[in-house]
Amino acid sequence: MVYGFMSTAVTYPLLFAIGVSSTPWNELLKAFTVATVITIVATVGTMMATAFLVGRWIGMYPVDTAIVVGTHTGMGGTGDVAILSATRRMALMPFAQIATRIGGAITVTVALIAHANLY
Repeated sequence: MVYGFMSTAVTYPLLFAIGVSSTPWNELLKAFTVATVITIVATVGTMMATAFLVGRWIGMYPVDTAIVVGTHTGMGGTGDVAILSATRRMALMPFAQIATRIGGAITVTVALIAHANLY
Protein backbone atom coordinates (compact mmCIF):
# COMPACT_ATOMS: atom_id res chain seq x y z
CA MET A 1 0.00 0.00 0.00
CA VAL A 2 2.86 2.39 0.83
CA TYR A 3 4.62 1.47 -2.42
CA GLY A 4 1.45 2.22 -4.38
CA PHE A 5 1.03 5.57 -2.67
CA MET A 6 4.65 6.58 -3.21
CA SER A 7 4.66 5.55 -6.87
CA THR A 8 1.44 7.42 -7.68
CA ALA A 9 1.16 10.45 -5.40
CA VAL A 10 4.75 11.35 -4.53
CA THR A 11 6.82 10.37 -7.56
CA TYR A 12 5.70 13.03 -10.06
CA PRO A 13 5.99 16.09 -7.79
CA LEU A 14 9.34 14.83 -6.53
CA LEU A 15 10.68 14.26 -10.05
CA PHE A 16 9.51 17.71 -11.13
CA ALA A 17 11.07 19.43 -8.12
CA ILE A 18 14.39 17.63 -8.50
CA GLY A 19 14.50 18.27 -12.24
CA VAL A 20 13.75 21.98 -11.94
CA SER A 21 16.08 22.62 -9.04
CA SER A 22 19.07 20.65 -10.27
CA THR A 23 19.03 21.60 -13.93
CA PRO A 24 21.53 24.29 -15.04
CA TRP A 25 19.11 25.84 -17.55
CA ASN A 26 21.55 28.24 -19.28
CA GLU A 27 24.11 25.53 -19.97
CA LEU A 28 21.40 23.09 -21.04
CA LEU A 29 19.92 25.47 -23.59
CA LYS A 30 23.38 26.22 -25.03
CA ALA A 31 24.00 22.49 -25.53
CA PHE A 32 20.88 21.91 -27.64
CA THR A 33 21.86 22.21 -31.26
CA VAL A 34 20.35 20.38 -34.19
CA ALA A 35 23.32 18.01 -34.35
CA THR A 36 23.08 17.24 -30.63
CA VAL A 37 19.36 16.49 -30.79
CA ILE A 38 19.79 14.25 -33.84
CA THR A 39 22.61 12.37 -32.10
CA ILE A 40 20.53 11.89 -28.94
CA VAL A 41 17.47 10.65 -30.83
CA ALA A 42 19.55 8.32 -33.01
CA THR A 43 21.40 6.86 -30.02
CA VAL A 44 18.33 6.27 -27.89
CA GLY A 45 16.33 4.93 -30.84
CA THR A 46 19.09 2.51 -31.80
CA MET A 47 19.48 1.25 -28.24
CA MET A 48 15.75 0.68 -27.83
CA ALA A 49 15.36 -0.97 -31.25
CA THR A 50 18.27 -3.29 -30.52
CA ALA A 51 16.81 -4.19 -27.12
CA PHE A 52 13.42 -4.84 -28.72
CA LEU A 53 14.91 -7.23 -31.29
CA VAL A 54 17.21 -9.00 -28.82
CA GLY A 55 14.35 -9.29 -26.33
CA ARG A 56 12.16 -10.94 -28.95
CA TRP A 57 15.04 -13.20 -30.05
CA ILE A 58 15.73 -14.52 -26.53
CA GLY A 59 12.07 -14.92 -25.62
CA MET A 60 11.52 -11.88 -23.38
CA TYR A 61 8.78 -9.30 -23.75
CA PRO A 62 10.28 -7.02 -26.44
CA VAL A 63 8.44 -3.87 -25.35
CA ASP A 64 9.57 -4.31 -21.76
CA THR A 65 13.19 -4.85 -22.78
CA ALA A 66 13.09 -1.72 -24.93
CA ILE A 67 11.60 0.31 -22.07
CA VAL A 68 14.23 -0.89 -19.58
CA VAL A 69 17.04 -0.03 -21.99
CA GLY A 70 15.42 3.35 -22.60
CA THR A 71 15.70 4.17 -18.91
CA HIS A 72 19.49 4.28 -19.26
CA THR A 73 19.22 7.63 -20.99
CA GLY A 74 16.79 9.21 -18.55
CA MET A 75 18.89 10.70 -15.71
CA GLY A 76 19.92 7.41 -14.11
CA GLY A 77 17.75 6.21 -11.24
CA THR A 78 15.43 9.21 -11.50
CA GLY A 79 14.94 8.45 -15.17
CA ASP A 80 14.12 4.86 -14.30
CA VAL A 81 11.30 6.06 -12.06
CA ALA A 82 10.03 8.60 -14.57
CA ILE A 83 10.00 6.28 -17.57
CA LEU A 84 8.67 3.22 -15.80
CA SER A 85 5.91 5.12 -14.03
CA ALA A 86 4.90 6.84 -17.27
CA THR A 87 4.62 3.47 -19.02
CA ARG A 88 2.92 1.85 -16.03
CA ARG A 89 5.70 -0.73 -15.72
CA MET A 90 6.91 -0.11 -12.15
CA ALA A 91 7.32 -3.88 -11.71
CA LEU A 92 10.42 -3.55 -13.92
CA MET A 93 12.11 -1.16 -11.46
CA PRO A 94 14.57 -3.72 -9.99
CA PHE A 95 15.72 -4.71 -13.48
CA ALA A 96 16.02 -1.11 -14.62
CA GLN A 97 18.04 -0.13 -11.55
CA ILE A 98 20.42 -3.05 -11.98
CA ALA A 99 20.76 -2.43 -15.72
CA THR A 100 21.43 1.27 -15.17
CA ARG A 101 24.13 0.66 -12.59
CA ILE A 102 25.85 -2.21 -14.41
CA GLY A 103 25.58 -0.40 -17.75
CA GLY A 104 27.07 2.75 -16.23
CA ALA A 105 29.91 0.85 -14.61
CA ILE A 106 30.72 -0.99 -17.84
CA THR A 107 30.59 2.23 -19.85
CA VAL A 108 32.94 4.05 -17.48
CA THR A 109 35.33 1.08 -17.36
CA VAL A 110 35.47 0.74 -21.16
CA ALA A 111 35.94 4.51 -21.56
CA LEU A 112 38.82 4.52 -19.07
CA ILE A 113 40.52 1.56 -20.74
CA ALA A 114 40.10 3.16 -24.17
CA HIS A 115 41.41 6.49 -22.89
CA ALA A 116 44.44 4.83 -21.28
CA ASN A 117 45.29 2.93 -24.46
CA LEU A 118 44.68 5.73 -26.93
CA TYR A 119 46.53 8.55 -25.19
